[in-house]
Amino acid sequence: MARPRIYDEPRVTTAFRLTPEMRDELRRAANDQGVSVNQLVVRTLSEYLNTAARSRRRTRHKRAS
Repeated sequence: MARPRIYDEPRVTTAFRLTPEMRDELRRAANDQGVSVNQLVVRTLSEYLNTAARSRRRTRHKRAS
């Protein structure tokens, strides 16, 4: 039986190669936060990308001034 969808937008599957230690730590962190590994990775990556985008906008704005 498939899991229910929790996102409205389409999703893709991407593979990452982690060390066993990173995988274990990721599982522990997700468990500590009461979320799935996928949810933790998506949330963390989204936060990182948003921060990077803000940084790029500030850099472009400074160069344009």
